[in-house]
Amino acid sequence: MERTHKFSKTFFWTVNAIAFAFFIALMVVATKFDLQINHALSDGDSFFADLFSLIGEYPAYFAVPVGGVIVFFNAPLFKEKYQRFLIRFVGALAVFGGWFFFLYAGTKLTEPPHLLGLSLVGCVGLGALTLWVGSFVETKKMNRLFKYGVFLIVFTLVTLAVIQISKNVFCRMRYRDMLKEGNFDGFTPWYKINIGRENPNPDYHYSSFPSGHTSSAAHVFVLCVLCDILPKWNKKSVRAALNVGCLIFTVVVAVSRIVDDAHFLSDVLAGGYATYLIFVLCRYLFFGKGKYNFRIAENTVGGVENLG
Repeated sequence: MERTHKFSKTFFWTVNAIAFAFFIALMVVATKFDLQINHALSDGDSFFADLFSLIGEYPAYFAVPVGGVIVFFNAPLFKEKYQRFLIRFVGALAVFGGWFFFLYAGTKLTEPPHLLGLSLVGCVGLGALTLWVGSFVETKKMNRLFKYGVFLIVFTLVTLAVIQISKNVFCRMRYRDMLKEGNFDGFTPWYKINIGRENPNPDYHYSSFPSGHTSSAAHVFVLCVLCDILPKWNKKSVRAALNVGCLIFTVVVAVSRIVDDAHFLSDVLAGGYATYLIFVLCRYLFFGKGKYNFRIAENTVGGVENLG
């Protein structure tokens, strides 16, 4: 029989209620002390900040190609030829498109946007490599991950849309740009909406709230969903280690963005928690009933209990 992975609803709601309470408390602190916290932690030459600014976005950028390769190799589950073509097309688009977005727009050694031609060549190479590696994954294991692959793509796209729309609504000036100005006259509290704000200096990025890097870092929580899918991961110790590890990584990236003069405390709190909240909702919609896969794949993967 198919094994489902249900966790205690009481524990789930308790943990998330505590997380929400911490978020609200810290947002209250940030509302009063955003500038002072940046003054205290600011260090534009920090290796720590540079390192995590570089790798902090990786979880979000990797999620779409990984989800794409899972979807691509599940095309044989569908009977109709046009359905298999569509699934492969969507999977390939996610693989190659995800890598292109990472190479062209992601934070690396230089500021984005990066060279278009080089990004196109790179996404072809990385996309082909990803599909080649995916071809070695056992078919039953790939089938078992089908819903997870769709989840990765949907969660990432929804989160990206929410964060980018929010940035355009609040149009908050970055701390580093205030340092360039030599004053903090451009500072606005996080809750002030600045749609249509006139930006006197086109070289500055009025996109401080919420933090995109912290949002991307919080995508690392998608690893926790594997505990709902893979029997060997469905252990309290594994769940605890993954959740704590993901939380630590997200917090470290958040702190690095403040140290790097890129964001305020309220920015990183909003970016991280908004992404986590979307993650929780998407996880519930996809896996809340204990079903790790779509019905179309159940006959293929049912009874497979030895996958890790």
